Amino acid sequence: MDKNLQQSLEDLVKEQCALHQLEYWGIEISFGRGKKGLLRIYIDKESGITIDELAKFSRELEVVLDIEDIIPGSYTLEVSSPGLNRKFFHPNQLKRFIGQNIKVKLKEPINKQKVFKGKLIQVEQNIFFLQTDRQEIKIDFFETEKVNLEYKF
Repeated sequence: MDKNLQQSLEDLVKEQCALHQLEYWGIEISFGRGKKGLLRIYIDKESGITIDELAKFSRELEVVLDIEDIIPGSYTLEVSSPGLNRKFFHPNQLKRFIGQNIKVKLKEPINKQKVFKGKLIQVEQNIFFLQTDRQEIKIDFFETEKVNLEYKF
């Protein structure tokens, strides 16, 4: 995916979120060769977002995307809440989840381990600290493949 296209899409979605007093959470884009693309947008709001709000935002965003015509080819648009086991797209998103459990998958292993689970204890810019059963680990958000909230029922 072209970085300029991704940035243009993020800017457009953030603008639409601001108009609707919604929180932009993240974007996933996948366009394979010869396949229909997928554009998945995650939005939220502090009090939680309803299915009706997601549907309304999706319909309105679809119109804006059609008018702007910045996505080449055909694609499917999905608008979703981040959910209980939300994926984190930016280190700033971690701050309000300090004290909660997260799961981290690293790009490169630390002591031969790539997946860690534990309590998020501190966030400083792009560095966060995870307390596992055995140790406290310092992790650079930009060295992770995926970071999710570990919500347990």
